[in-house]
Formats: sequence, C-alpha cells, structure tokens
Amino acid sequence: MTIQNAIDFIQQGQQDNDLRTRLVKADTNQARQEILDQENLKFTPEEFEEAYNLTLFKCQHQEDADALNAFRLWWVMLYRSPDAGVTAP
Repeated sequence: MTIQNAIDFIQQGQQDNDLRTRLVKADTNQARQEILDQENLKFTPEEFEEAYNLTLFKCQHQEDADALNAFRLWWVMLYRSPDAGVTAP
C-alpha cells in the first residue's frame, strides 16, 4: 500500500464514473476493497488522508480544491458507511 496508490485513486475516482458507481453499489467495505484491489489501488485511510493533503496543496484553482474536497467527503462517507444488512445496536 502506498500514498501514490491513494493519489492515483483520487485522480481516477474524480474522473471515472464507472469506478465510483461500482464502489457505491458494493454492499460491504470488503467488496469495495476488492474493487480497489482489482484496480491496483491499495491504500490505508491514513495514506488516503496524506494523498488528499498533498493533492490539495498542489491545487492552483479554488474550483479544483472544491472538487477535491467534495471527492474526499464522498469517499469518507462511503468508507465509513455500515455494511448492508448490518443494524445498529
């Protein structure tokens, strides 16, 4: 797992509607991880945050920073969402 994989995910995820759709349709975090593994995009949550910060630092326009922030929020919410069929206590 590397920060570069997380950077690649951020770049690809912002452009690839199919990838985002597959990730949203996945019922579990394990299924989402399998999709990322198939795309050679293995990274930890910490690596994602580091990649986000590095990418944000390189943004030259506010619109790019806003789009990056929106993507980060989407990913964090998806990553933290409970698996389908799991009920809260």
